[in-house]
This record gives sequence, C-alpha cells and structure tokens, in this order.
Amino acid sequence: MKGICGEQLNNCMLLGDCENSDNGPPGFPAEGEPVEADESGGGGRGGTLTFAARRVRNRQVHSMAVRSGSAYDTLERPYRHNKLRGKWAKSADFYFASCTHAFSSLVFSDLGTFGLLHGGWLFFIISYLMGMIFYSLPIFLIQAFLGQFSSSGSISAFRVAPIFKGIGYAILLLNLGTLTYYSIGAVVPLIYTVNSLHATIPWMSCNNTWNSENCSRHEDYDVDDIRVDPHSTVEFFRSNIASTGEGSEAMTISWSMLVGVLAIWLVVLALLLKPVAFIGKTMRCACVLMFAFFVAVFFYSAIHERIDLDTLNYYWMPQLDSFNSLFATSRCAFLMAGVALGPGWGSVVTLASYNSFRSDAERLSVWVCLTHVTIGLMGLLCCNVAHDHFEDHVGMIPLHVDEKHHMQFLYLCFSYFFGRFSTTPNLWAFLFFGMIFLSELCALVIQMMSVVTALFDEFEALRSKRILVIGSLVFLLSASSVYFCTQLGFSQLTQLPSLAMFTQLFISGVLLMMTTWVYGRVRFQCDLQFMLGKTISSFKIFFIRFATPIFLGLCLFQLSILFWRDQIHNVLIWVSQGLVLLTAISYMVYKVTQTNGPGRQRLQQCLAPHDWHPVDADNRRFYEEIMGISEMLVIDANANAT
Repeated sequence: MKGICGEQLNNCMLLGDCENSDNGPPGFPAEGEPVEADESGGGGRGGTLTFAARRVRNRQVHSMAVRSGSAYDTLERPYRHNKLRGKWAKSADFYFASCTHAFSSLVFSDLGTFGLLHGGWLFFIISYLMGMIFYSLPIFLIQAFLGQFSSSGSISAFRVAPIFKGIGYAILLLNLGTLTYYSIGAVVPLIYTVNSLHATIPWMSCNNTWNSENCSRHEDYDVDDIRVDPHSTVEFFRSNIASTGEGSEAMTISWSMLVGVLAIWLVVLALLLKPVAFIGKTMRCACVLMFAFFVAVFFYSAIHERIDLDTLNYYWMPQLDSFNSLFATSRCAFLMAGVALGPGWGSVVTLASYNSFRSDAERLSVWVCLTHVTIGLMGLLCCNVAHDHFEDHVGMIPLHVDEKHHMQFLYLCFSYFFGRFSTTPNLWAFLFFGMIFLSELCALVIQMMSVVTALFDEFEALRSKRILVIGSLVFLLSASSVYFCTQLGFSQLTQLPSLAMFTQLFISGVLLMMTTWVYGRVRFQCDLQFMLGKTISSFKIFFIRFATPIFLGLCLFQLSILFWRDQIHNVLIWVSQGLVLLTAISYMVYKVTQTNGPGRQRLQQCLAPHDWHPVDADNRRFYEEIMGISEMLVIDANANAT
C-alpha cells in the first residue's frame, strides 16, 4: 500500500507527536538540553544545527496543523460507514453518469441563442470556456474529492469541517423541494417522443381534437403583423403541455402530463431499489444511446439545412451594443457552464462517493467538463438553426409567439424543425426528444440518489428500512408533482434556472472555502494526492483557492444586478436563499453549543475534521500513519514558501 503513494508523498515529511511538537520527535532533546556528539565522529555542532532545523520546521508545521476532533470533544457520535451502499461496476460509470446531464433540456433551451443574439459566438464561447475553467471544473473536482475520499453523501461528507454540515442539510431540503417538480422536465419530452410515433406527427396537423378554428399550418407570415394565427405546433404545446387551450382554467390538468409523471416515478422507484452497480450500468447504456442519438441528429440537421462556414461566420462576430448585452451574454454562458455540476445540488458528491478510492477523479473531472463543452457547443449550433427556422416560417419569439414559459423555445422550435424534415421526420423527432427524455430521467434518478444516499449515510437507523424510506419518498414526491401538471403549477416553473444558478454559486463558494481555507491548502493537497496516488501541483491548488472565489464573487454580483434590474421578486428565490442561510447558521450555533471548553476552543473543535479518513481499513491505517491522525502530521515540503 505504501508503494502506491510513496512517490507523490516524497515531498511530505513525517513529524513527531504534535502535542510535543515544540520538543521534536521522541528521542530528540528539548530546548536547553545538551546535545551529545555523534559517536561516528560528527561534532556536536552538526547535530545541533540539524536538530535546530528540524525544530524550526516542526514549529512551522504545528502552526499550520489542523487537529482532528474526537467524539469526546465534540459530543458527536462516531461515523459508521454503510457497508451495503455498494460501488460502481466500473470506474467509467462515474463519467457516464456525470455526462448524462450534458444532453438536458437546459442545453437546448433559449439560453445559448439569447447569448449569441447579444454577444455573438466569439464572446459567448470565451465566456463559456471561462465558466468551465474558473467555475465548473474546480468545483466539480472539489465535490468529487469530498465524495470519493469520504465514501459518503452530501451530509456526511461535511465531516471535513463539521460546523458546515448545515449546508448539507440545506442541500437535502433543496433537492427535496426541486424533486416535487423535476419530473415535469422528463415528462414533456416523453410526450413529444410518444407522439412522434404516430404516422402523422400531431403537432404538424390541425385535425386534432384540441385544435381551434384558427389553427394554422402557415409556412410564411408578414413580419410587420402584430398578430399571426396560432400554429399547430403552438396549439399542441398549449393543449397537451401547458393546459392553456380554449376553455381552460388555472387548475385545468393535462392528463397526458399526469399519466407521464406517474409512469416516470414508477421507473425511478424500480431503479432506486436496484443495487448501485445496476444503476451505473443503466446510466452507462443511456449515455451511450444519448450520444449516438445526438450525433445522428446533429449531422443530419447540418446536412439538411446546408450549414457551412458562412452560417458559422454569421454568428461569429460580436454584436455588443451595451453593457447590458455583455452581462446577458456572460450570464447565459455561465449558466450553461454550470450544467456540468449535474442536476440539483451535491450530485457530484453523491456520484463520486460510489467510486473506488483510487479512481483518478482529477482526470475524470477534466473529461466530464470537456464532454460538456463539446456537447454544449454542438447543441448551441442546433439551437440557432432551429430558432432561425422557426422565425423564418412561423413567427417571432416572443413577438408573435409567447407562451410565457422557458420551455417554449425548445419544444416549439425543435418540434417544428423536425416536423419539416422531408425524410422520416418521425424518426428524427423520436431520436431528439427521446435523448432529452433519457437525460432528464437520469437527472431525476441522480437527484433521488443524492437524497437517499445522504439520508442512509447520515442516519444509521434508516438503513434497515431502505425499501420503506424510498417507497415513501417516491409516493410523496409523485403526489406533489401532480400540482405541476395543472396550468397554474406549470406556469410557475419559469424562474428556476436563475434560482438554481444563484444557489449553486453560493453553495459552491462555501465548499471551496471549507476545503481549501478552513481545512487548509496543505491537507487538502496531501489528501488529494493520497487519494489519487499521484502528485498534484501547488499551482492547481492556488488557482482553486484564489481565482475561483474571485470568479464566483463576480458571478454572484452579476446575478444580483440582474435580479435588481429586472425587479425579480420571485418568492422561490427568497425562500431558497433564506432556507440555505437559516439552516447553515442554525446548525453552526447548535454545533458550537454541543462542544466543551471556552469559546475559542469550541470553535476550533467545530472547524476540525471529525472521523475524516478513508473507510477502507487498509487505506485508513496507512492514511493515519501518513497524515498524522494517529499522533502524526504530514506537511508539504514547500509549505514554508506559502
């Protein structure tokens, strides 16, 4: 075992008992004691200099050390690992599960098109890549480290700094709140997928029961007209999805949505009752299918619409006309970059917790982000082509077509786009909407895994009631999802992307501060090296510590300006942020009151890691020997340079 980590830890040194660090390791004299000369002929001066150097080094380490809290100090029960939680069948399952969200509806929404209209391809791509490098990749790596090192979910992983465990409970509550409506994101593409199997695509016909007398299949319109007749694609969306057709009311329910929601939750229940290895294989197959579907749709669309360099050049040059355009473009790009962090909050922690301890989380994090960038840019081109096609033939969004919902762009533009294909339009619509359905279904499963994993890892009493807990959660969440199948409930899903990004940025900032500042750069770097079995350069750690927080602060400032400028006072925004802050602060106060000693000592006990070690017995024994939990400390050889 030592051979695995020997090379990357050769820059770390083992020191003596930290409680006796001022006197050096056992066998060395204390200050003021004489030093005997070396019997081999070395003078006392050489021994004194060597010991003095070690004493100085020892004091440097002692000043930077982070003591592990004991159960006696913190009055907290020891953490007991759930040995029945399982692991991925292959290390690649973490990669595939993390990449399933790259095909989500957010990637094919109006975010990218809106950003391009304001800033062009050049500025949008620069902002998108900055978001990936400064935000998504560092936070993804931190979450992967927390999950893989601790082999626990989004609550128990906060053993690295227990005072912040309230953030874990806030993540649990936020995920439960979003799961009440998240199934809607999967049922809408399912409805389009099923309807694409008809011989005549329903949204391209005016002969359906839901069509009005003014239904139109026009392929051209007068741009100067304020109003155009409702197109068949628009009426399909109104009747089967939004429940805003003629004669509908606020609580009018879409029966196709209701049936789809119940069916989706049954599938989720069946998957959650299976072992994690089976879920990983399922997501692996789903991700491969999604990639194959998308590649086929992308290249056929490019050939069908004759996309060439002139088409790309049309969008390439910036079109910035004000600072508002600059903010709008960068906000859209940063929001798309955040897709790499997965659905909900803490999903990367959950997925990484099922990795083997020696999985190369750094390399997998890079590959996941590269995959998201590739799919995101390819999807951006598809969105622009579908948007232009819709506005050339049906109407301008939102001038002539405005359903007042963030889903209208995706399902109106792409349904009309594929419906107009001259060759097998049913096939291409089935592949595209089936791809989005699989992505949203996987996102729903991942969020449910985040919830149940956090519960079973943190609350040992629930582990023996696994089937009952999962069944009860699915029943309650599916029942609450029924409300969002109504006209009123569906209309309230409009501000969620901005809400999710704001909360994600805040929680990401807390995670970054907790791991690289409170826990410490040195221990974070050494833990990462110990887990990965390779050297991690100090430059990467400094980049995460300093560059990423600045970027997160700028993003939060930009979102705050957006909310103030657009006068967004959505109740969900204030409730979610208040919930996170209230839960985190309340737990901090509770944690401090549960410790012993004076105030400063209590705070230090709450900040110190508690039972922070690998769960595997061999890895834990070697980790305690190397890292200093068993009367030892480990420190980077270049720490004095920091």
